[in-house]
Amino acid sequence: METEQVLARLRGLGRRLTRQRSLVVEAILAGERPQSAEGIYQRCREKDRGISYPTIYRTLEMLVEAEVVRKLHFGGSKYWYEAAWQREHHHHLVCLECGAKEPIMVCPRELIAREAQRNQFKVLDHQFEILGICKDCQGR
Repeated sequence: METEQVLARLRGLGRRLTRQRSLVVEAILAGERPQSAEGIYQRCREKDRGISYPTIYRTLEMLVEAEVVRKLHFGGSKYWYEAAWQREHHHHLVCLECGAKEPIMVCPRELIAREAQRNQFKVLDHQFEILGICKDCQGR
């Protein structure tokens, strides 16, 4: 999905589009890995010094609600964001030293479905992250 397609989807949902919101969409599209709000803010500030953190956070939440961005939590107090359409369903290896996030294509979907059924639980979504130390940090 390209920037214009995302903006058209937002327009279709009745959302007002601004230049700053477009910058946030462009920043998300430019990232190959999940990005923090702070990283997105830094990218946007390169093009618009007047953009603020509240604008970034409001826009990110709007994009999550529109299901064009996934909001991820890898522990701690930060959330990370990635375009929802860029890859197939995936999870991440997360380095606890440097914070690197590497996508992995394996998923315990069947195990989750069995456990949910056994507990009469309706799964809406899931996240599966493996925490550890990346090869670069192991060599330090």
